[in-house]
Amino acid sequence: MRTTIWFVLAAASVPACKWTEFDDLDNQTWVSSTKKPNVKSSDYGVAIQRGDNGTESASGGTLAVIGAGPGTYSELAYSPTGASILKAGSLTLADQGITSLDASPFLLASPESAEIALITTGDPGSIAVATGTHTLKARPLLVNNTSLGSTVTIASTPDAATYMFRGTVAGPPLAEPLVAAGDIVLGVASDLPASAKQPACKLVDDTTPTPIQIRALGAVSHGLTDDVLVWNGGDGKLYLYNGSVFNGCTTQSQSAAADVADVVTPAFMPGHGSQILTISRDRVLLAGHQDIAKGSDSLLQVYQVIYDDAGNLKPMLLPVGYPVTTEGLRTAAVLDTGDATYVIAGYPTAIVDGKTAGQVLVFRISDSGLETTPVATFHDAQPENNQSFGRAVAVMPFQGKQVIAVAADNEIFVYFRAQLGDGTSLYDDTRQGR
Repeated sequence: MRTTIWFVLAAASVPACKWTEFDDLDNQTWVSSTKKPNVKSSDYGVAIQRGDNGTESASGGTLAVIGAGPGTYSELAYSPTGASILKAGSLTLADQGITSLDASPFLLASPESAEIALITTGDPGSIAVATGTHTLKARPLLVNNTSLGSTVTIASTPDAATYMFRGTVAGPPLAEPLVAAGDIVLGVASDLPASAKQPACKLVDDTTPTPIQIRALGAVSHGLTDDVLVWNGGDGKLYLYNGSVFNGCTTQSQSAAADVADVVTPAFMPGHGSQILTISRDRVLLAGHQDIAKGSDSLLQVYQVIYDDAGNLKPMLLPVGYPVTTEGLRTAAVLDTGDATYVIAGYPTAIVDGKTAGQVLVFRISDSGLETTPVATFHDAQPENNQSFGRAVAVMPFQGKQVIAVAADNEIFVYFRAQLGDGTSLYDDTRQGR
């Protein structure tokens, strides 16, 4: 397959160039394609995340890639010109005790450091949380050995995860993973020994006895400890919990209740692996999809958290603008160019030229919420069935700017220049020496 990329309205002819590079001279868009490198995985690119967010991105950039069959962690290093190579030190996850991967494992980026976290099903009775910078080291969460007691059974398959700032240690608060399994959240504290019981807390809705089905987690900044947003897959309600849930509950009777004036309902019941992405200190993006067996409905919606600084009222959650309900969403990321903010949304089963090849839609976020018409559409110029373009997306620092990365079936695409169809710029060329 000769893989090229362009916008929906692209030129009919393709200029001569290497098959891994494509310049859309009409729209001034430049993207590179990297086929599966020499790693053991037969299914490369099931999850991607920025490989660093520090000084290294000033001279190129790196992208962390998770493969399956068997599970691997590797990094693609991009030179200032945009060329990519496989960095040394790729890891077979079985060496860390992760013998299998969930179909869509969680791969998260820390908001305060270059660390990333891979969260997936571990050995029987455990969830594996692997963290690190330019590598991963796994720590199993023994899910039925928690402070909630032996009478509580916790599913060993993670349903949601997020990074959040916790305030449980001396000095500045740390940003660390929080994992959900069923109706229980589990803290992943770096200052605890691996053999310790991890913090855990059973979440309840104090307006109904119905158990919560946690399908998405997010965090908003509030003091030294973030507050935690929880999206319920059972009834679609969105809750806000005090960040102390990270520290756990000593008994089941000390379950945490939602800390909102009115529990809000976005009118969408999210499936496993839906997302709550941070836009700003008090704004988040709900990126919800159904479980594959239940359908392809999806939701993108901006929400705002409003706190009462006087402390007389509980915080409130309010929708901002209108939702986007384009079918087939599986994953999303937030791009902040410095001039504007966008949602990068992956639709890997979208029909392109009559084939189930997949595409990525880009929506602008304004002060009044999400603009419902996409400003750009990316897809393969030679689409193939089951290509799964957009099955994972990420925002990657490169040359001091933020660029878009897209995963497909055994192929990774990175956009180094992105222009809109009307000639305006999503972001300008980040390459050097071209």
